[in-house]
Amino acid sequence: MARTPEPTQGSSSSSDDLNSTLTNSGSLRRLLPVGLEEAASRPIAPVRSTASASPTSTSTEQLTLTKTQARSAVPTGRSKRQATTAACGACRRRKSKCNGTRPRCSACHDRGTDCEYDTNVAETHAQALKRKYDELQNSKSAAEKVFEILQTRDEKEAEEVFQRIRRGADPAAILRHITFGNALIELALGPETGYRYEFPYLPDMPAFLQRHDNVYLDSEVYACVLRRSAPGIPAVNAQHRQHLTHPSFSGSQQQPYCTVSTAGRSINPYLTHGSAVDLHSDPYHKPYHSATVENSRLEKMQPSQWTSVSTDDALLRKFLHDYIMYDYGWNYFLHLDYFLDDMANGRHRFCSRLLVNAVLCIGSYHHRGLQGRAEYWNPANIVYLFLAEAKRLFEIDSELERPIPLSNDPNGERRLREWEERRLTTIQAGLLLNVLYLFNGSDKIGWRYSLRAIEMAHEINLFGPAQPDMDREMRDVREFTAWVVFTWQSVNSYHYFRTPIMRHPPQVPLPDPIENPQWYGEIWVKYPASQSRFPTHLGFLFKAKAELWTIMNDFSLLSFRDHGLPLNLSIPQVLGFYNRLVDWLHKLPEPLSPRKIVTPHQIKLHMHFYFILINILRPIVTSEWRNGTLSGKTIPPYTPHDAYINATVRFETLIRIYYLRHGFEALDSFLMQFLGALAYMTIDAIAQNPAAPHVETLRSTVLLATKGMWEQAQSVYVARAVLRVLTSAMRPEDVQLLKKFANVEADTDIHSAPLEQPIQSDWPTFVVRLDQNPDTVRLGKTLSNKLERLSLDLTTSSPPVESTPRPRNWSVIL
Repeated sequence: MARTPEPTQGSSSSSDDLNSTLTNSGSLRRLLPVGLEEAASRPIAPVRSTASASPTSTSTEQLTLTKTQARSAVPTGRSKRQATTAACGACRRRKSKCNGTRPRCSACHDRGTDCEYDTNVAETHAQALKRKYDELQNSKSAAEKVFEILQTRDEKEAEEVFQRIRRGADPAAILRHITFGNALIELALGPETGYRYEFPYLPDMPAFLQRHDNVYLDSEVYACVLRRSAPGIPAVNAQHRQHLTHPSFSGSQQQPYCTVSTAGRSINPYLTHGSAVDLHSDPYHKPYHSATVENSRLEKMQPSQWTSVSTDDALLRKFLHDYIMYDYGWNYFLHLDYFLDDMANGRHRFCSRLLVNAVLCIGSYHHRGLQGRAEYWNPANIVYLFLAEAKRLFEIDSELERPIPLSNDPNGERRLREWEERRLTTIQAGLLLNVLYLFNGSDKIGWRYSLRAIEMAHEINLFGPAQPDMDREMRDVREFTAWVVFTWQSVNSYHYFRTPIMRHPPQVPLPDPIENPQWYGEIWVKYPASQSRFPTHLGFLFKAKAELWTIMNDFSLLSFRDHGLPLNLSIPQVLGFYNRLVDWLHKLPEPLSPRKIVTPHQIKLHMHFYFILINILRPIVTSEWRNGTLSGKTIPPYTPHDAYINATVRFETLIRIYYLRHGFEALDSFLMQFLGALAYMTIDAIAQNPAAPHVETLRSTVLLATKGMWEQAQSVYVARAVLRVLTSAMRPEDVQLLKKFANVEADTDIHSAPLEQPIQSDWPTFVVRLDQNPDTVRLGKTLSNKLERLSLDLTTSSPPVESTPRPRNWSVIL
């Protein structure tokens, strides 16, 4: 992990001293756009037909093509050798020609010698020498300033600085502490928490993402990261990004498709420029995993009373904390407040042994202090023990028969009420078990638990109106669980190409999170060295996800059939869903707006939105909205191709911002879907044009996504399987770079090493599109089948070497 410390907030200083200090900080990297030529030919979408392009752009492209063809038709006698920016050290010593290929040039490859460069990518030797000279001067200036501080500060502060020097602290790091805060306070804090992550391979935000309509580059979280990453350098503003738009749009009208200002549609105020960034807000300056949950119930909780797996309450509280911190904010399958209240007080109304064991099992996956947590099959692993206990209890609780009240039985109604309460917690546990099997790469088995949970929900009429004599607590939990079940089945139906089990959402509408926040509950977190606690806006997130998947449930009902081909939606149908989705984005509340999102789950909500747009627009990317569209439909002022490009740009931007602020170290169950999709799209782009000038930028994207998958694989087994599929499609030299940037041991085989356990997954891998046959997907395109084919290929062929050409077609590879 490459992390760059950030200064914490404190007392102010003059702007000159501030800029000087930031410039002297050698550990901070500049985030400036890469060369504009990189954006010139990035194949991130199919080329639009000339009929859909504007006359200006069409004529320009034709003129350029004619000149290129003319130059290629002229015989040159001999080919002109391409100049090398900088030769490697070995070629310079032996004075041989070097082609500058990294990580190993062709001359060193042929001679079998070590190949090392003392320059960065696209940097000449003169530029490297100047850079090193500037770094030396900056280091000298930082040391001199620290020496001056020792001379001028009082004895107590000088003693603190002196002790840090004795402990081996860097002068620039000491200077940052003193400049940005009270030295006595900052030096006593211990480990720094105000750091940012740094992109692997290339440290800059790619130029093709620096578009004037990319609203996420104006978000507060990115502004805070950018100010810390480029000391003394002004942030790239919207006016500058106008010159960095992808050249394929040079002749067309460009409008941000999420801020359409057509007649009859209002612009969401949260998508426009708002107030200045709050530089004192911890969530924007510190990664989410550095915070802790603030909940008084956790301190006195004794989880060992609810499980036979362990009696270590301190450890079990950590598992419970990590479940709330990392998983509950996305998979809220139970009402947290009522669950914790009953768990703390030994009540069984909204808590059960089954539910506690399932919760602790998920929490153990998220606990980074637990080694080998991905090995769910190991009987010595506590993850295995929790899962075995939860499975045992589910088999018992799910088969309890409904009691039949007798006329002369005074306890009949009470026993029926208790049975329904136990059914409720069993439904919630069934969804949690589905997630656990997803972690293990066994979603075929896990989906059965969700199906049984839906059956039990109908047994207690969960989706109907509440009974008149039901108290408020039970009514709230039932309604909460009904929406959870509906949302979960909609998500699974869409991602697995299934017909939704439920055609309509629950009858009870969702309450307003502002008017009724208790219905949703809240998670409060506190960051290190902070006196304040911050909400995660759980109510807004719950309501937004439920509304999004209500739309997608309608989409899945029209698109998917359990047997047979999916229906190809017409352009008017796609346009209708597109307008509903964009309208959903416009109506998001302020904490979930593109400018304000900051927590991993909030950023992930927007990733999911653009992931959906990419999928539904892909089949019509070469069409026009007006083809077959009825009158009266709202027609966007941009083509499906432009909307598709916008979606891909913002999708990658969100993943990169997520990494810069939070990193990929902490387990995030649904993040794997997005990392895999980004890696696939980029590997496919490289395969289409491996000699393109922007290939180094694409390479950095592949390394970022697969690095994230490797880090997720330290927690869950399914990520190992996905990583193996991805690395099988990567070039061997890129796999070696992945090992370098992910800190993987050199002798670790992440490509062909046998998997410890079989994968039982119906999950369609990323090559599958919505217009393909689901039966074909299940027979040959699922993760399980691709791993089987990959294993057969590895047993019948030798391992790949650097000189072996790789196939360029993703469908051929897999």
